[in-house]
Amino acid sequence: MNDKSRKPGNHKQAEQQRFAQAESACQLALTLFAGLAEDTAWQDCELAGKYAQMAAVYGRRIRNGKVLCAADFNAAVEVCTSVRRALRAFDAELQFADHPQAAALQQLARDSYLVLAAHHQLTGGKRQS
Repeated sequence: MNDKSRKPGNHKQAEQQRFAQAESACQLALTLFAGLAEDTAWQDCELAGKYAQMAAVYGRRIRNGKVLCAADFNAAVEVCTSVRRALRAFDAELQFADHPQAAALQQLARDSYLVLAAHHQLTGGKRQS
């Protein structure tokens, strides 16, 4: 078996892994942000709330909540961009010290970063038009 016959499978597998990672990050974000809507510390940070709303708007672009194609992945990247902005507005250091949801917020920060890093690697750092 030569290298050319193995590459399509590897590419498809890497793509499916990216899609699954993006889907998981988006689902975590939307679930966590919905739960934080009642949190007084979250409510006190108006900018974080606005970015969370934008994440929800972009999340609705993902068909049935499943990242199945490049268009869904691009919407997931927008969700993760809004997530990172919301989290940074809430706590610039992404530590979330003394917050009851600190572990989940930190996990979301890591997951969204991984999606954005995968997108950056795919695009070579170029910004989409």
